[in-house]
Amino acid sequence: MSHPVYLSSSKLPRMPEGNRNEWRGFFGHGAELEANAFFPLFWRALFGEGDIRRARFVEAYDVDDEDSAVEREECLEDLGAEAAYPYLVTDRATALSRLAARREAIVAAIGERYRPLYEGFEAWAAQGFDDHILLRTEGLPDAADAEPWLRSELAFIERLDDAKALAGLMSDLSRHDTDPVWQLAGIGASPHGPWPTPELRALFPNPRQRQARKQASAPRAEERKNAPKSWIDPALEWLAVALSAGAALGTFAFTRSIWPTLIVFLCVAVALGFGVARLRGPRS
Repeated sequence: MSHPVYLSSSKLPRMPEGNRNEWRGFFGHGAELEANAFFPLFWRALFGEGDIRRARFVEAYDVDDEDSAVEREECLEDLGAEAAYPYLVTDRATALSRLAARREAIVAAIGERYRPLYEGFEAWAAQGFDDHILLRTEGLPDAADAEPWLRSELAFIERLDDAKALAGLMSDLSRHDTDPVWQLAGIGASPHGPWPTPELRALFPNPRQRQARKQASAPRAEERKNAPKSWIDPALEWLAVALSAGAALGTFAFTRSIWPTLIVFLCVAVALGFGVARLRGPRS
């Protein structure tokens, strides 16, 4: 089940408010990354505990948006007008300063091999985010009670030298099917390009996509293997046999000796067999 958490670019120093119809102009102007019910490590490096704010659930819907009118009414009926959830917001300059200041400690904790990913995230964030950066948590199943979870995740940044604290993250990263980009930084895009960039994806391929490609190529390989031969294939094979036999008979007629004849036959047969295989090539 999907419980999306978003890291979003914003011109506002707070969550957009539906009673001011601020959602209509919120999307499409900067970067946005997505994770599913977890708080990626690199996102945590952007924030501090003082960045926790609260927003009302009903403010997630613009009052003048007819398409979300039903959802707004259901939200009021289910949760009431005052029910709120915690989120995070910080200004871009502070976030980028924290990323730079925490770089060496984070890379030392998770391993030098992830330095290009962290530095790539820094560069992409500097280019893609607007004046402020929001961590939107309203998609969590227990969003109203998420503040202790947020505080705990943010405190992790100060305990990177604690092997026990790191154990879970490192265990996840070491799994053969883990995508380190998703695990550490989420997936998304900005007007300047996708995250991860193609260069970083080449360095950190998604194991599941690679496995899917292997599974997709297996039937094609089997089809090529079992594909019926054309009339050219047996013709080439018989020609190779005839030439090999002719060379052997010519050698015997000239030398009247079995051993030279056998050697010539084998050499010619191997050479022609290799040539036939090259001429035929793979068939699909």
